[in-house]
Amino acid sequence: MPDLSALRTALAEFHCAELDVAVGADQRVAISGLTAGDTDPDSLALLAQDLLTGQRAAVEVERASPALCEPLTLIGQLRSANAGLATPLSIDLKGSTGILFEGGQTLMFDVAAPDFPVYLQVDYFTSDGDVIHLLPNPLEISGRVESGAIRRLGERGAGGRFWTVGPPYGHELIVVIASPTPLFAAPRPEAEAAASYLPALKQALDSAAPATVATARFVKTRAP
Repeated sequence: MPDLSALRTALAEFHCAELDVAVGADQRVAISGLTAGDTDPDSLALLAQDLLTGQRAAVEVERASPALCEPLTLIGQLRSANAGLATPLSIDLKGSTGILFEGGQTLMFDVAAPDFPVYLQVDYFTSDGDVIHLLPNPLEISGRVESGAIRRLGERGAGGRFWTVGPPYGHELIVVIASPTPLFAAPRPEAEAAASYLPALKQALDSAAPATVATARFVKTRAP
C-alpha cells in the first residue's frame, strides 16, 4: 500500500477545499471531496503523481460556490493552528448521510471544544450568499463552553434554536471559531449578507487572542 502521508499533508494546504485520499480495493489511490477554490481535478492528479512516484490518482471532487472560499481563507491560519492541537476543535454532523442533508431534515451537529475554555462563534454560510449566525443566537446568548466540552446545536426540544433544511439547495459551509473571549462585543443580526459580515469578521479576527482557533465543514443540501 502506498504511503499517503505526504499527499495528505499537501492536500491540507488547499484552504478552500475539504479533500480526502484513500486506497481502493484495486490499490488505486482516490482523491475525493469538495472545493470552493480554483483547484481542478487534473492538478490534483498531477500532485498525486509527483508525490507517489508516478502513480496517478482517480479524482472525484465536487465544486462549491467560489464565494465560500473567502471565509475559509480568513480562517486558514486558525484552522492550521487547530490541526496542531492535541484536542482540536471539531464538528460532528448528526442525522446526515456523510455531509448530505435533505430538505425537511433538522440541521444538527456537535461542536467539541479544545482543551481550554472558549467562546464559540458558529456561522452557516448559505449557497445564496447569506450567513446565519447559529451561535450566539437570540435563544442562546452565550457561546461559552468549558475545556473539552461538547455543545450540541439544532436539537429540537432542547430549548434552543433549531433549523430545518430547505431551499435554495446546494453546497454550504459551517464555520466554527473558538476564542478565549467573545469574538464580537455585541450580537450580530441573526442573518445577514455574507458580503456585509466578512469585513467585520476579518476585523474581529485581526484583534483576536493568539489562542483563537477555527474549523469548518462543508454541507451539501438537496431536495427530498
